[in-house]
Amino acid sequence: MRVAILLATFLTTSASAFAGAISITSADHAQTFAYGEMIWHQLYLEHAGGELAARIAFSNLPYVSGEEPRRDEPFDFRFRGVRFDSARRAFFAIGRHGELIPIARLRGDPACGWIDLAPGAKIYLLKESGRVTAILTATDYPRRGMHWIEMDDNFSLQNLLVALFSERRVRPDG
Repeated sequence: MRVAILLATFLTTSASAFAGAISITSADHAQTFAYGEMIWHQLYLEHAGGELAARIAFSNLPYVSGEEPRRDEPFDFRFRGVRFDSARRAFFAIGRHGELIPIARLRGDPACGWIDLAPGAKIYLLKESGRVTAILTATDYPRRGMHWIEMDDNFSLQNLLVALFSERRVRPDG
């Protein structure tokens, strides 16, 4: 787990040499299925604090059987320091040098619209024996690859490939 957190932090801070970058670890943690998977995610504006939050559902879907019925568990993660600018309809964080770093944008009508991550933002979900930590990383320049990255504390091929290629666009046959 420490290696995964170190990797996420390194990927963000290595980009900071070129531009503004931030990393925010949610103070909220969840305890879910050790070998479950993320099946759904949504960003929303937490009205009480005016902060960006993520609601994420995990499921035991990979090992459902006649003896083990399917169960889904939703959890909320708040990202302190990310604020909504209603004039721009966007969420921003303040970088190390005082620059505004775009995090997400409100799309559609405020009452029934949706929020999606900015091109430079990614959310890492690090699972250690079912304990989930959410880390939001963002830069003020676009980054390719997945925006929602789930990593377990095992050294599966999937986790190794995500760690190696999440920042690069790799094509299978050249």
